[in-house]
Amino acid sequence: MSFILFSKILLYISIVIWLIPPWRQFQTKYFIFFLILALIDPISFIYRYIIIKTIPFEFYIFANYLLLISLLESTTIKKNGFLFIVTGLTLIGIIIFANFTNNQSLIFLLAFQFLMLATILKRFIVNYAFEKRVNVFNLILIFYFLTIITKFFNLLTGFADAIAFFIITSIAQVIFGLYFSIVREDKPKIVL
Repeated sequence: MSFILFSKILLYISIVIWLIPPWRQFQTKYFIFFLILALIDPISFIYRYIIIKTIPFEFYIFANYLLLISLLESTTIKKNGFLFIVTGLTLIGIIIFANFTNNQSLIFLLAFQFLMLATILKRFIVNYAFEKRVNVFNLILIFYFLTIITKFFNLLTGFADAIAFFIITSIAQVIFGLYFSIVREDKPKIVL
C-alpha cells in the first residue's frame, strides 16, 4: 500500500472517529472543545474538494483561538467576554491583512497549542492538589496536546523523518479520538 493511499485512509478514519467525541462529551465542560475539534477536519476537507486547494493556515489559527476559549472556565469567559471578543476580532483583522508565511502560521499554532496544554495542565495539577486524584481524562488530553505540539514542531524544524512521524502521530491521534469517544470527562472510567 502506498503512503498516499494509507494517509488518505488514515484521514478518513480520523475524520469519522473525531466526529464521535462531541456526542460522548455532550453536557460536559469539554463539549464545545470537542465540537470545534470535530468540525475542523471536515471543513478543511470540504474546502479542499470544493475550492480545489488547501485551506489557509489562518483558518486553523482562528479555530485554535476558539479551541483555547472553549477550554476556559465559564466564569472566566463571562467575566472577560468583552476582552475575548475584542481579541478575536483583532485576531481576525490581523489574519485578513497580514500575509503570514507557513512557518509564522505554525508558530502561531504552536503558541495556541502550548496555551491549551497549559490550561489542561493547570486543571490537572489543581485537581490532583485538592482531590489527591489523578484525572486520567485530563492526563490523556495532555498527551494528546503533546502529540499535536510535536507534530507542529516537526513541521517547523524537521527534527524527525516527516513521513514516519506523520503516520505515528496520526495513528496516536486516532487512538486518542477513540478514547474520547468512549470515556466521558465527568464520568472517567479509571481514577487512580
